[in-house]
Amino acid sequence: MREVAGLEGAEVSYRLLSLERTAAERARLESFLSDAELRRGSRLLDTVKRDEFMVGRGLVREVLAELLCVEPRAVEFCEGEFGKPYLRGQEELQDGLRFNASHSGGKLLLAATRSCEIGVDLEEIREDLAFRPMAERYFSLREKEELFGLDPAEQLEAFYRCWTRKEAYMKGTGSGFSQPSTGFDVSLLPGAPPALLGHRGDPGEVQRWSIVDLDAGPGYCAALAVFSPSPSTSS
Repeated sequence: MREVAGLEGAEVSYRLLSLERTAAERARLESFLSDAELRRGSRLLDTVKRDEFMVGRGLVREVLAELLCVEPRAVEFCEGEFGKPYLRGQEELQDGLRFNASHSGGKLLLAATRSCEIGVDLEEIREDLAFRPMAERYFSLREKEELFGLDPAEQLEAFYRCWTRKEAYMKGTGSGFSQPSTGFDVSLLPGAPPALLGHRGDPGEVQRWSIVDLDAGPGYCAALAVFSPSPSTSS
């Protein structure tokens, strides 16, 4: 796994994995899943989405099992009030294992730590994406002004920077869209460091959370939000 450095004692790592697997590998990974996960996956009518769900859950179990030193089927999940997944028995521990995952475009991004809350988001960059209506609905006034003030050739990448940073932060807090995405600002301008810039509901969040961009390869955009002072990434 790639380590995220600069967290003042915290150790956060992440892994980027392909969801495209052979039939034999899919069967091996699906063998790790619980009955509930298998039922959930079987309800997906799209075969590609079904395979990616099964493989993704199997990979999450496999990686977390390595960190916990248990068998993949022994990993138990529970959910917070707004759906953020946790590991059963770990949430009460000060050094309990925390994780977050995201998948897009045939890839899975998984981050884990033992010291703080985290959130991640991975997006495949679609050149044909009609991003303006999405920005109008989900971005704050400051973000929209900065985004649409850019040269049109720069707007798509700026949109994805903003989207992944916002999504990673909301997933990290465990609140998801229960808090309005328009109620806080993240950086998006070219060359500007990734950061939570402002929060109308709780200004103290700016000091409590840091955001970093992760290298997900060409054609992808990814971000990590950490309940920790300004991190930087290293491979």
